[in-house]
Amino acid sequence: MAIDLTKPLAWMKAKPQEKQMLADLQGNILKGHGRDHTTNLFLRFDPSEQAAAKTFIRKVVAPLVTDAAKQLKQGLAFKTTGKSGDVFVGFVLSATGYRALGIPAAKTPTDAAFAAGLKARSGALNDAAPATWDPAFQGEVHAMILIADDLQARVNNIRAVIEAKLPQSVTVIGREDGGGMRNANGDGIEHFGYVDGRSQPLMLKEDIKNEKAKTQGIDKWDPTFGIGTALVPSPGATNGTSFGSYFVFRKLEQNVRGFRTAEKQLATTLGLSPADRERAGAMVVGRFKDGTPLVLKGTDGMHSPVQNNFKFSGDPTGSKCPFQGHIRKSNPRGESVGPFAGNLAEERSHIMARRGITYGHRSVHPNDPVLDEHPELLPVEGVGLLFMAFQNDIANQFEFTQRNWVNNPGFVKPAIGIDPVIGQGGGPGQKWPVTYGGSTTTASPFSGFVRMKGGEYFFAPPISFLKKL
Repeated sequence: MAIDLTKPLAWMKAKPQEKQMLADLQGNILKGHGRDHTTNLFLRFDPSEQAAAKTFIRKVVAPLVTDAAKQLKQGLAFKTTGKSGDVFVGFVLSATGYRALGIPAAKTPTDAAFAAGLKARSGALNDAAPATWDPAFQGEVHAMILIADDLQARVNNIRAVIEAKLPQSVTVIGREDGGGMRNANGDGIEHFGYVDGRSQPLMLKEDIKNEKAKTQGIDKWDPTFGIGTALVPSPGATNGTSFGSYFVFRKLEQNVRGFRTAEKQLATTLGLSPADRERAGAMVVGRFKDGTPLVLKGTDGMHSPVQNNFKFSGDPTGSKCPFQGHIRKSNPRGESVGPFAGNLAEERSHIMARRGITYGHRSVHPNDPVLDEHPELLPVEGVGLLFMAFQNDIANQFEFTQRNWVNNPGFVKPAIGIDPVIGQGGGPGQKWPVTYGGSTTTASPFSGFVRMKGGEYFFAPPISFLKKL
């Protein structure tokens, strides 16, 4: 029986074919690896030395790559016993990487956006020109190795092993180190100080059951997605159990000082009282810093766990959470049905599995109160997010979300402006509620505090592909 990509997978009760798939599938796709320290190594191959590069991948990289079955078992062991798993390793190839290795067309992914590469598509995404990106991303990027663990030393050890075995035909052209940050409640946050990554498509039945039982439920917003949200059959494979996933990497630099200054200016422009000034930033993001959804509550405090069971239909005028709020723009939760999507299934087809992590050193925690009196301690560069996401179709998921939702000043209502957090491009000033649930006023556009520094489109092939190179 063929593996059903339209439904979530019960991995703990996996059937024989599903077990074969999980043993061949790279980890981190169906569920995030969960480690707090990462290194991304970006590689370039010498096309005239294809055999040496293939041997390196087959003999050095492939044995280190963590399969999905192993990742899930280790995650369960950590949850039940506290025992940490092995270092996680993942490997992805770009379209130029496939060509540099001389991989036949029959075994090369055919996604049009993947084949073109991120640089060729960046103009349509309103990204900064590739000539302004970090040097490592300006030329061809052929592959990326992801190394992750809860201990930085173990990440460093595996990186040293890999680098020591690099042949002359394989060059490390760039490296990005990530480090997870958490708030006082233990929730992951980003450099602006807000809870991040709470709303994800859940593709494993065990995760869906846990979400239903240990949170406020899933009756209003159902996070259940089929495994086909991220998986596609491996090109050229005929066994029915070899799958891969398209992978987007983007280095996004955050101007934290500029963002915090603009938050304060917005609060002043709206005339918010001292007790209500935190709502200015919450309107920009759509959640308060602790993750409380603005559409549900005008003050923070809804955490442990962070609430995710909500829709925006209860706020039809945007008087609680503005239409341009980041989480409303990037996951409309049914709002696009009608004017922008034929049905909810079509809207949900654009959702992707995000696996990002923050980068850059901070001398002071993002939510330390000292920053209110000492804004000079806030970074203006050198920190940000290593955005990473898995999907089955780059144009329909990542690019659609970026172009048609967050960058579109007319989504989901006319003339509401772009996403104030990750939106790129111009547009009209945005409308903000002066009081929670009350009338709105227009302020100057809030945007421009996240800058694209480089990236690429990749494919995560099954482990069997790597072992047979």
